[in-house]
Amino acid sequence: MNFINRMLNKLDYKKIKFGTSLSDDQLYPDFCIKASIDAHVFSNFRQNRIYCRILEHCNETIGLLYLDEIIKNRQDLLDNIEQFKENDKYGNPYLVDYVRIGKISPSTLRYIKVLSDLLNLFYSLDGLRICEIGVGYGGQCRIINSIASPLEYVLVDLKPVLMLAQSYLDNYILKSSMRYKTMNELKEEKYDLVISNYAFTELRREVQDCYLKKIILNSRCGYITYNDITPKYFKSYKKDELLSIIPNSHIINEVPLTHSNNCIIVWGDS
Repeated sequence: MNFINRMLNKLDYKKIKFGTSLSDDQLYPDFCIKASIDAHVFSNFRQNRIYCRILEHCNETIGLLYLDEIIKNRQDLLDNIEQFKENDKYGNPYLVDYVRIGKISPSTLRYIKVLSDLLNLFYSLDGLRICEIGVGYGGQCRIINSIASPLEYVLVDLKPVLMLAQSYLDNYILKSSMRYKTMNELKEEKYDLVISNYAFTELRREVQDCYLKKIILNSRCGYITYNDITPKYFKSYKKDELLSIIPNSHIINEVPLTHSNNCIIVWGDS
């Protein structure tokens, strides 16, 4: 069980005023605003306790497991390791000195592992219109843009989170045309690929329905890392329900497995 799940098990949901998702808890959005506008806060945001409760909680061991999977399935990606390490220039992340690749954030290794999955499933990300639901600080977007050339990349999240992601990503020259959208700023559009690293399954059902209508059911391909940690009153969709809703979707294993109920829901793969 990872850090976030241990923390959630200790939480009294009756005392927390969640909004649309587990990350919409007042503290995390407020911190994202501060980090996006205050250079001092931004310089260390990836080690802040409030932030690490939601993101940046991969430890050295899980990072090594991600690295093992990258070497096993897409060793060629290590040719770009110095490019990937550029992700860690901002926010002062926790770094681990791994044999063979040197110092890197375990969370950055997770983003590289997701990239390896995407390339194995969908072969090329060049020229695609990609939409990511739940964007963190933009790390996955930047990892993809470091070696691929998507036509467009749409980031979807709470406004404070998008503010921080834009502050982070504006430090890089990205190959994609970028858009930053909240739930109510979205319109129904067709995408080539939708990505969500846990975030979609941490939403309330009514918000999931909005994203299903506007994004997921209009997407040719998809990759959603599923977890099952929301309180019952969220009524979040279970994996079997999502498989029945998303045409031609199926499950692949999450490797390494970060929680017993986790899996990855994909569709449109070759």
